[in-house]
Amino acid sequence: MTIVAIIVCIAATAYMFNEFSKAKSDIEGIKGFCNKLVQAQQSPPPPPRQQVLQQEDDDDDEEPVPVNRVADSGDN
Repeated sequence: MTIVAIIVCIAATAYMFNEFSKAKSDIEGIKGFCNKLVQAQQSPPPPPRQQVLQQEDDDDDEEPVPVNRVADSGDN
């Protein structure tokens, strides 16, 4: 009788393993389908913006202005 119980347990284990493998593949299929739905619902990425680089105006042609330091003098 013990041998019959062992054989039934091994058969039940093999059956459960096969069922869990099928369930795992079904769940992975559902996950893939859900990911496709989520990607379809997301808005497309915005187009890349073109950055316009502005060249700084060269102020080399201006003359330097002398600065009088009134606060540093001893007259104040």
